Amino acid sequence: MTGSKLKETNSTGKQNNVLNIKWNAIDAVISLAFLVVVLTGVYFGSAKLLEVLAGKQFFNSSNISNVSFAVLYGVQTVLMLGVVWFFAIFRRKSNLRDLGLRYYSMPKTIWYTFLSLLAIFFISFLYMSLMNSLFGIEGPESTIEKLIINKSVSNNILLVVVTVVAPFSEEVFFRGFLYSAFKKSLGVNAALFLSSFLFSIAHMVHLELLYSFIPLMIIGWLLAYLFEKTKSLLMPIFLHGAYNLILILILLGELKIVKVY
Repeated sequence: MTGSKLKETNSTGKQNNVLNIKWNAIDAVISLAFLVVVLTGVYFGSAKLLEVLAGKQFFNSSNISNVSFAVLYGVQTVLMLGVVWFFAIFRRKSNLRDLGLRYYSMPKTIWYTFLSLLAIFFISFLYMSLMNSLFGIEGPESTIEKLIINKSVSNNILLVVVTVVAPFSEEVFFRGFLYSAFKKSLGVNAALFLSSFLFSIAHMVHLELLYSFIPLMIIGWLLAYLFEKTKSLLMPIFLHGAYNLILILILLGELKIVKVY
């Protein structure tokens, strides 16, 4: 009787740790195509409108305002979370737990984040050293660096967006939604590659940031791997936020130690 109860308990525990993924790779591809088309239209449409009305170049980091930055990033966030809601929650009748929005041990989360940060910064340092010594290439300034240098957007807004809004919305979309969809249709290895590849592509706002493609892909792979192991987005969200916080604090302190990817 005791053995039977133990088996039942173990079985229940395993079931609770399994994500019931009802959406698939087709949903992921459609959502990506939708986001690319709509966001491209929003960005270039806004740029053209501002150019006509005010005679300003919209994507110049020196003249973007707090309002325009918040509105544009807000639109992007709403659209990303919106397609997740539509395909996973509304269309496929899944719930938030199946997206990975479930609790995970906080002590373990902090410990794994610490180890992951050590690995990320070591790999980043090694990568930059190799690029500099072998090819004489210095890391370019990122968009966030330019915004901080030009003081065109409030530091408080940047902190909130970079350390809270971005980690949450990007982890829900890239790991909770995209990774899970590719995993269901193509398997774990393909999902790790595709989700990290798309994560890296999405952050390459300017062609010069091709330099950051490999580090970004490694970070994306690590975030997806931790999600796969923990079955919770708490781990990647916490790591993503901690990493961004460290980098933006370094930039705000004007300590040019590492680059913001």
